[in-house]
Amino acid sequence: MGKKEVPSLPSVQAWLSAYFPDADWPIEREQSGRSTYVFRIRTGEENLYLRILPEAEMSFGVEVHAHELLRRKGVQVPEVIAYENYAEALGMSVMLVREMTGGSAGQADALNRIDYENVMRAAGRQIALVHQVPVDGFGWIRRGREEAADGLHGENHSIEAYVNEGLEQDLGFLSEELLHGYEISRIRGVLETGLPWMSRHEARLVHGDFDDSHIFQDRGSYTGLIDFGEMQGSSPTYDLGHFKLHDGQRFAGYEALTAGYGEVTPLTPDDQLEISLWALWIGVRRLAVAGRRPPGSYRQHLTKAVRQELDLLGSRLYPFFCYFPEASIHLLAGY
Repeated sequence: MGKKEVPSLPSVQAWLSAYFPDADWPIEREQSGRSTYVFRIRTGEENLYLRILPEAEMSFGVEVHAHELLRRKGVQVPEVIAYENYAEALGMSVMLVREMTGGSAGQADALNRIDYENVMRAAGRQIALVHQVPVDGFGWIRRGREEAADGLHGENHSIEAYVNEGLEQDLGFLSEELLHGYEISRIRGVLETGLPWMSRHEARLVHGDFDDSHIFQDRGSYTGLIDFGEMQGSSPTYDLGHFKLHDGQRFAGYEALTAGYGEVTPLTPDDQLEISLWALWIGVRRLAVAGRRPPGSYRQHLTKAVRQELDLLGSRLYPFFCYFPEASIHLLAGY
């Protein structure tokens, strides 16, 4: 899937002038966007953010639809004020949104622990509402320009296909670079044994990159969620697993987050087990990506977190093996 070059500032200004012909607002490129090109527009009263999809054949239509569904449910996500399935002037799909008040909870140096936990609790209630939105299928939400903006469709029809797609390749790479052979065997066994837990739910909308960097707050009060560019159809516990995997890079907020989540959707012991399974699975997939890049703190964090979840799941699944001892062959392989 080819990517188009970042559009020039004059071309972005020309596109904006079609919507605001009398405006002469400063525009600057934001470097934080990973899956999209992002430009900040300073209007004087507020900032607007223009997001542009690099893939010419892709569209923001489904994401705009998701934002509308979420806002109707009371989820605080950025308001979309302009959208084009295909902007002729730029050759790509574009979406213009209002700025979310405040800043990222993960980067708020003045935020103390109590305020941080209160923000995480509110975010937990909000992400539980996100997970009430059904999706047809699992995996990345299809975003082709031809996709209708009245439904959310995952790329895979089954959770098994979603979980196993690319997993063996990632484990093979990690066995050569970052993890011991016995750890790879244990991961393979835990995920194979845990698949029934990971398959308990119908597909729901998940943020896909849910951590405190995408949770916004203003002076200790929660203000919203941003960046659904990696949204997927998955188990509703996926996002909680992703958050748990990344928790503690600044403050520990997982307990507060799940407490807030439980106020909307109570979490059972099976849910807690499934959260750890998703944390392990996501950790493996992310570590395989990070392992191909220069060493850094994120890779170190992922390696430590994967090992912690692997040990935790081994102890949690032990009673299961007492009733199904043949499964322990897979889990304990390599010891």
